[in-house]
Parts: sequence; C-alpha cells; structure tokens
Amino acid sequence: MRNLTTGAVNGRIILALSLFVLAACGAEQAGVIPSRDVLQGQARIVSSVVSAGGKSYVVDQLYTPSESNLEGIAAGPERHIWFTGDTLVGKSSIKSDMSEFFMAEYGNATSIVEGPDQNLWVTLYPGAIGRMSPKGHLAAFPLSRKLGSSPFSITNGPDNALWFIADASKSYIVRITLAGQTKEYSTKAPGSKLQGLTFGNDGKLWFTDAGTNKIGRMSATGAVTEFSVPTSNAGLSGICQGPDGKLWFLEQNANKVASVTPSGSFEEYDIPTPASGPVGIVAGPDGALWFTEELAGKIGRITTPGKIVELTLKGAYPRPFDITVGSDRNLWFTESESYGIMGRVDLHEVPDSDPIYSEISLSLKNAHPQLGVPESFPLSFSVYDLKHRLLKGQYPNAIHLTTSRPRRASLPETIITSSTSKVSVAFSGHYTDATIGANANGGGTIQFATVLPSAPREKELPRPGYGLTAGPGDTLWICLANGSIATYSKDGAVKVYHATTSFKEEGCSMLEGPDRNVWFTDYSNNRIGKITPQGKVTFVGLGSDASPYSMALGSDGALWFTESFPGQIGRLTTDGQLTTFKVPSPPEEIVAGPDGNLWYNASNDSIYKLTTSGKSSHVRSVYRLGGGLWVAYQHLWFYDTLNIQLDEMSTTGAIVQEFSVPNYCFPFSLTSGPRDSVWYVDSGNDCAARMTLSGKFTVVPTYSQKENPGLFTTIVVGPNKDLWFTETGKDGLGWLDPTTM
Repeated sequence: MRNLTTGAVNGRIILALSLFVLAACGAEQAGVIPSRDVLQGQARIVSSVVSAGGKSYVVDQLYTPSESNLEGIAAGPERHIWFTGDTLVGKSSIKSDMSEFFMAEYGNATSIVEGPDQNLWVTLYPGAIGRMSPKGHLAAFPLSRKLGSSPFSITNGPDNALWFIADASKSYIVRITLAGQTKEYSTKAPGSKLQGLTFGNDGKLWFTDAGTNKIGRMSATGAVTEFSVPTSNAGLSGICQGPDGKLWFLEQNANKVASVTPSGSFEEYDIPTPASGPVGIVAGPDGALWFTEELAGKIGRITTPGKIVELTLKGAYPRPFDITVGSDRNLWFTESESYGIMGRVDLHEVPDSDPIYSEISLSLKNAHPQLGVPESFPLSFSVYDLKHRLLKGQYPNAIHLTTSRPRRASLPETIITSSTSKVSVAFSGHYTDATIGANANGGGTIQFATVLPSAPREKELPRPGYGLTAGPGDTLWICLANGSIATYSKDGAVKVYHATTSFKEEGCSMLEGPDRNVWFTDYSNNRIGKITPQGKVTFVGLGSDASPYSMALGSDGALWFTESFPGQIGRLTTDGQLTTFKVPSPPEEIVAGPDGNLWYNASNDSIYKLTTSGKSSHVRSVYRLGGGLWVAYQHLWFYDTLNIQLDEMSTTGAIVQEFSVPNYCFPFSLTSGPRDSVWYVDSGNDCAARMTLSGKFTVVPTYSQKENPGLFTTIVVGPNKDLWFTETGKDGLGWLDPTTM
C-alpha cells in the first residue's frame, strides 16, 4: 500500500530560467539548500463539467510548467496554493500563475502545510524538514538517522509547532518547533505502519496505523490510545477532522470511508466504485467530506450521514492523490504519476434563474496549440454554462467556421456571451475530438486552456504489421506477418500484395529507395526485397545465415543493412551491386547520420560510425543500450536502459542532452515531430508519446491501452504530416494528428 504523500523518486530534468540565492535560517541545525532553478509560467487548463448527485461542477485540470509528478498540496499565504513534487516545491495563484522552486539536494518533496509563522513547511526525502518562505527561500532541518529517510504527513499543532510522521517503517511521530528543534514520540505498537495524521477538535493528535489496523490518539505528553477498526486489514490511509465532531478516515483495502467518535465508535461506508484506492481526505467548505480515489480517477464527496457521490476526472490516466481547500473555497488536488497536473473542483453553483448575459471576447486565433483540421471540413462549436446548458442569446445556434489552410486551423476572433466567469467550448468536426476550457478572469479576458489531443484513429489490417514506411504517392507500406505487403493510401484504401513466406517481428525493415521503389529486408529468407508501386516483387539473395535486420538509405544512394550473425554490414545499390564489410561486433540498428556517414549500434553495447567506404570506428560505449538508434533534429538518439533515459548525441559522440523518461517506458522507434519535439512508440506502456526538446513528456493513450497490448514496432511521419504507427497485438495501423498537441 502506498503511503500518503510519498512516492517514487524519479530523476528530473531541471529547466533553468533564473537563480535565487537562499537566505540562511535561524536554527543552528538548519542547512541552507544550494541555489536552485526557478521555473515560472501560466498553467494550461483543461476544463470539464461533471455532474454528480444532481449537481454540476466545473473541474479544472491545470498542467504545471515543468509537468513533474506531484504529491502534497496545501493552501498558503497570499491566497496561493502550494504543492510538492519530484525535487520541487511550487505555488500557484488561484488564476494559475505558477512558480516552481527546484531543490538540488533532495530527491523528493512530499507533504506540505502552512505553518503558524506563515512559512511553508515541507517533508523532504531523504530525511529532512524544509521551511520555505512565500518568496521561495528554503532552509532544511536534517533528521537523525534514527527517524528514517521518508518523513510525511506534516500538520499544524495547537502548540505553535509542526507534527509529522517520521517514516512509515518507523513508529515515531515527531514534533518540530519553528526553530527546528525536534522531539519524537513512539506509538510503542509492534508492526506499526503510520499513514495519516491530523489534530482533532479535542486538541489531541489522531493518526491512522495501517500496520495494526487501528486509529490512534496521542496526548500532548505522548500517551497513546488506540481503537481497532471494525474491518480487518482495512488498509488505513488519510484522516481529517470532520464538521460533525468525528474524525473521518479512508480504508484503501476495504474501499471504504469511515468515521470515529472521540470515544471510539465507528461508522463505515462503502465507496460505489470498486478498488478505487482512496488516499487523501479533507473537510470541505460545504459541510461535506471530500476525498481522492487514486486508482479510479475520481473525486468523492460524502455527507456526514454517509451519502457518497463521485466526480469522474477527464484525461488518459487521472490519479488524484492529495486534496485541500483553497482560499477561493474550492477543492484543490494533485494527480500523482501524471504530467504535473493539479486539479480544482469549483463548488460555486450557477443560479437556476435565467442567465444575465455579459459580453466576453473569445479570440480563438491565439489559442495554442492550434487545432488542425482539413480545409474542406467545417468546424463548429457551441458555448455552455456551468450547468452544461447551451447558452441562448447573441448566438442561439452553433457557429460554423471553415479553415483556410489544411491541417493548420487559424480561427477568427468570435464574440460569445455567458452569464458566468467560466465557459466551456466544445469542438466537433471531421478529424477533431477536442475541448477548450476557458476562464474569463474579471469578465473581460480569456485565459486559454489547451486543446486536448485528438484521439488516435485506427485502421484494421489483415494481419499484424511490423515494418512501416512512407512510400511513393503519399502511400504507407506495411510488412504483414504472413509475408504480404500492404499499402494504405490517403483515401483509406488498403491493398495487399504477396511478397514472401512470412515476416517475423524482427524481420522487416522498409524504406523508399532513390529509384521510387520500396525496399525491405526478408530476415527469415536471407535476402533483400524490392516492390514496385504496382506491386511487383523481386529479391537479391545474400547467402546463408545473412539474416538482414535493419536498413538505412546512405548518402551515396545505396541501401545499407545489418547482418548480425555473420557480424557484417551490407551495401546494396539499386541496380543490384552487393558489397559486405566485416565489423568489430554483431550490428543491430543502422541509421543514416546527419554527417553523411552510417551509424549503428552493436551487441557489445557500443555505438559505431561507418563511412560510405566501409570503415568502422568506435564512438562510445553505453552500459545498457536499449537496442534502438535514431536520428532527429540533426542529432543521433539512443535509449539508455540502465539510467532510464533518452540520450541525444552529436556526431562527435558527445552527449547533448539526457532526458529521464517516465516509469516503465521503453522507446522502440523514434521520429521528428512538429514544434521541436520527438515522437516515439513505447513498447513498455503500449502508447505513443511526445517529448519536447526541453524534456517535457506527453503520453497519448491509444486503443491498445484500452483493449489489448499493441506491441508497437515503428512510427513514421506519413500523409498529411500525421504520425503513423503499427500495433501488432491488434492487427492495427494507427495514426494521430500531432498538431493537436
């Protein structure tokens, strides 16, 4: 079971915009954190209207500038919302202006709270408590080794001090003064595994103990009273003081919300969604309790009599984690294991009376990124209020717009009307599946949200597809598992040509040659094939055990391919002239480099350069090379499986940048995309993904994630500059429009 406000410590690429010099703090044991990078920006917002329990709520999801994994959240000074994540503490205004402060010495910041001194107090991994000023100046109080390395669940006490759990593996609750002096108290319970912590109305400290399956109460002197939870092995997590005098807490394993009176009387309530993973809980300003359902991707609301409703969050994999009440009296939450998403549930109801219209200017032409649609298809939108009612007034009907340039919609400025400070604009049309949420701050300007990515589309193939390339006439060519080659034209027609006995997953690399024919490797039959645009197939034999694997078009106009078993690289001209070159180690992937040479990686975890005269030279070794080698933006790219990162390498062999990739990621094929980004297919997560050259990752969920594993093999830029990929597990050819990202 995961601890509240603790998580995996991931590497983080730190983006440098400006440097702060940190002020020293008063306590003797305080350590000043070295200079950090500060990232500032406006969050992009995705808004949606969610109905639950007969009410409608606007739920905003705000993407932080660094898109780091987030954990803790708390209301802070100057009406800001503060949050923690991988190597950072950040703050956001209620209008989503954000600053993120990166800490070089600490791998993770977990829970956070505003202290009685109007500073922010935060738990840090490994083993420290941080005190941050509203300006972002941080001092740290290291903890003794006895208290472990993962403090969490920090809260204010009635004694002008802060209290926190030392480590889930320990049985210590610790008090820290504003000067940084600590004193620990042990629960003295064998098998204790503390999780949540809060102070009750009785002035006592209450905590959940998942190890003993008890709710504990501690006095100021450290005396502990424990109450056994009725459901065994309940998996206790968050706890808070309720508006009814009871303490309310969550049971992860039992999938329940529960309450306990100060005298130890329990009530338990089943959460409607099974295995929802409840984690964080807070008393809302509306007299109800609000909690996060991490595994279900929902926010729950429970009244004190026990009535539960759930709000389903949008997005591919929403993981709501910690939750708090902001200065705007709305609910704010973090999403774990995501791309830096904070959420806000707006509790302000829309009057049921007829709306009073005020004019708001919505300038779609400045929306970024722009929504790409074909020229010949109209794009329509409708405007809704918070009740999700179509607004009547100045424009009683949907407004139809037509783009003037294919795949690059630049929409004209339009005036809409609304009775509220928030509107949602829904787009519909051919090749579109997107929503823009917009906030009208002050009734006169629009704060833009993002355009959600268009859902990837899929064409069923007769058999699983392996190799893929863009060929003559805006046509895609695909190797099918049964030895056939299929073409997919831009009008959606699929043609199939018999080519050989079979293609295996490792056996078909394809490219368009300078002769306008498509060439491919026939791994199983030791030969190179050629297919004309009319479908005629011929072969060049390579001899026994050649097993040609990867192929690239050299700067000399010849086809270059790897032969792993003989340990050589072949060169084939389009008129059939064959030459082979022995290389130091069995070669795997080969690409044409931006310097005019061929580049390949070998089984000895090394990268080599090969001139067009056939001379190999060793460039660099990689302890665990992930098998791929690609070219994008005039540099070479490879995957380092040991450090879980994509590396960008110049033709001198120097590493230009290193990008830590998301957990369980395994890039399999990579290509250049629009707006300074690279795209790859991820065989570890069965998805397509984009990475900007500043290191921000965006995962695009595909059909295979929702149904069967896709086992991606190749991604290429195809007709209309869309990105195309094969999904062998579903016999599918998928594509998406990168201009919607």
